[in-house]
Amino acid sequence: MASNVSILFRLISSYLLIIVVVLLAGLYTIWNLSEFNRLIRVVSSYDTKMIQLSEECQELLYSANASERKFFVSGDETYMRQFKDIELALTGKLNELATLADTEKKRTLLEGIRATHRRYGGLFDEMAAQAGSRRIAADETARYRIEQDLIVADTGQSLRELTRISSDERDDKLREIEANSVRNADAILISLVVAVVLMIAISILNTQSISVPISRLREKTKAVARGDFGDPLDIASPPEIRELATAFNAMCDRLRELDQMKIDYISHLSHELRTPLTAIREASCMLEEGLFAEMPEKQRELQTLIREDCERLIRSVTRLLDFSMMESGIMPLTVQDAPLQPLVERNLQRFSAVAQRKRIEVQVAIPPDLPSIRMDTEKIEVVVENLLSNALKFTADGGRITVSARHRGDAGLVEVAVSDTGRGIPESGLKEVFEKFKRVDDGKGAVRGTGLGLAIVKHIIKAHGGRVWAESELGKGSTFTFSLPA
Repeated sequence: MASNVSILFRLISSYLLIIVVVLLAGLYTIWNLSEFNRLIRVVSSYDTKMIQLSEECQELLYSANASERKFFVSGDETYMRQFKDIELALTGKLNELATLADTEKKRTLLEGIRATHRRYGGLFDEMAAQAGSRRIAADETARYRIEQDLIVADTGQSLRELTRISSDERDDKLREIEANSVRNADAILISLVVAVVLMIAISILNTQSISVPISRLREKTKAVARGDFGDPLDIASPPEIRELATAFNAMCDRLRELDQMKIDYISHLSHELRTPLTAIREASCMLEEGLFAEMPEKQRELQTLIREDCERLIRSVTRLLDFSMMESGIMPLTVQDAPLQPLVERNLQRFSAVAQRKRIEVQVAIPPDLPSIRMDTEKIEVVVENLLSNALKFTADGGRITVSARHRGDAGLVEVAVSDTGRGIPESGLKEVFEKFKRVDDGKGAVRGTGLGLAIVKHIIKAHGGRVWAESELGKGSTFTFSLPA
């Protein structure tokens, strides 16, 4: 499965993984920061304010106690009003504390403080009323004072306890804030380390998965450049480089095939050139030595041999030059409308002697109303000559060759076919028979297509805007057909 993962998908997946890690770390940090802010709000809005109000309530309690004492000692109404004002302020502070109490323990403490405070105010009112109507006995005053002092002490103790609880809760929240800060710093550090490690690991894996196959391709390229084709490259992953390796293997196979075809063609060409050159040399030596000085007919026979072999050499060299020009794309064409019949007849006359010697029957099936063809007559004559030459070469004695043509009015084409009754071409060789330097074996020891004839045919027909193809059946012969614009 991993071998089918493309380079692009690997890179995208790798970076997405890093982004996910960073994103998760960021979300965790954001959550911690929100909790951090919540604790700060609690500390600043509740705990710190409760501590401050508790301390203010203690100060007001002691101020009220002092005013109350001064009133009963001096009887001055000013101290009484002062006491009432302080009591009113203390009641307001206690009510505010009640709204801030966020635990059951705090609420219980505040209920007790408010109850004792109400008791404290009630005792003062009773005592103040008695002081206004009669003289209070000393023992009664002493009891009042003892009870009031107990209430003040108890209320003060409760307020200090409330202050201590709020202070402890504030300290706990501050420690939690500090712990959250440490966790945030750790999370950021860990996510950074993980992201860096992931990036390094992913980069190494991706680099190896790309660089190793490329290195193998580079070494293989160097080997091919030295002429060492070796075994095909086997690269499983990634798919892009696997496809490149497959194409590279196909190229190596083709280069190996072309190299072998080049060797075969050079061997064939050497034979093609050496045979007539040897005949020319031997005939020239005989004439030079005067072996047949008194036999004019033999001398003319040798001169004819020299001339025919020279023409054969010229045709071979001309064919090579023509093919070179065709491969370079600089083959000139002189296109004109011309009839097909005369061109075919000229070629049949040229090969009539060979056909008669091999007792091959040549048939022509060209309708008289066949339209003219837009063509370069010299080039198309080369095409017909090559097709007839191949048909004669590979048709056994007593066989038959047919040259036919038909007009396809629907497509605006004229199709010309050269059929023979030779051994035929294997189906696997039909697609290769028009390739340069390609040899097609018919399975019986005969080799077809050793020259450039059919490759030249393909170039010429293609330059005319037509196409050429072959049909064959082993043991029954072959048919080569080309089409040209009518």
